[in-house]
Amino acid sequence: MSSMRTGPAAGDPQFRGIDPAALGHLIRQMHDADRAITGWLAAHPPPAGVSAEGHRRAQEVSVWVAEQLSMLHRRHNYAITHPDPAGGVRPGPAAPSRPPVPRAGGGAGGSGGTEGPRPVGVPGTPRTPPLTPNGAGPDLGAFPDQRAAQKAARTDALAVTRADRDGGPFPDEVWRRLRQNAGDPDYTAELYERLGPAGVAALIRQAGDDETRLEALSGSLGTASFHLGMNTVWLRTLLTESQRLGVRDTAEAVLLRADMSRRTDEALARLGVRPEAGHLAPAGGTS
Repeated sequence: MSSMRTGPAAGDPQFRGIDPAALGHLIRQMHDADRAITGWLAAHPPPAGVSAEGHRRAQEVSVWVAEQLSMLHRRHNYAITHPDPAGGVRPGPAAPSRPPVPRAGGGAGGSGGTEGPRPVGVPGTPRTPPLTPNGAGPDLGAFPDQRAAQKAARTDALAVTRADRDGGPFPDEVWRRLRQNAGDPDYTAELYERLGPAGVAALIRQAGDDETRLEALSGSLGTASFHLGMNTVWLRTLLTESQRLGVRDTAEAVLLRADMSRRTDEALARLGVRPEAGHLAPAGGTS
């Protein structure tokens, strides 16, 4: 509570911010609590003839924790994927400082001075956490929680897989939802985990030279890279499949234009995929 009185919220009553590390710690604690509750429920069924009220209330708590975790995971993912571009939430005005405290020993041998504020960088000085407003406010995209976003992604992945298998165009609804949710970490990670690199290559081929669709692919792949393991194996498979489909150049351009996580950028560099052209190559180009 003291941090709320003296931190950024002290000067801004509308302040909202997330410390990703602190929220991650809270989520782990809640998972531990949920496991403890469900373990107790499984090990202690209510005896016959004894009121099950306590058991029922414990079940209600477990359901509540699960609901909160879905929401907290979503906020945490937004905070990780979209850090504040300015380097963190700007703190509000500093809280009024306390009056100087007289030093002990002001007599012989003492300075009789006062102890000023602790210099920045001295051990013991509270560190301002790297806060971000993203994920902290009411705007969490088109879905109320993580489960809803993942369900929509699974539906779209299935539609893409079926259309690709049947050799037809991908549904317009899939492209619309991909554009709308390109910055949604839960939707994009689930979508590309379901599709895999071969499915992504199929999306790139279907996008053709439609710049809007190609931009949606770049944006959504960048978002997903913070949560999906796009390592060298995954990326090499994507590029190999894109080569087979005749869209290798376009695939490389889509990847290079994406705002990837650092580990994904490093994986691309190890594969020799580096920026060259400043525009997307048309579908059909190969390298």
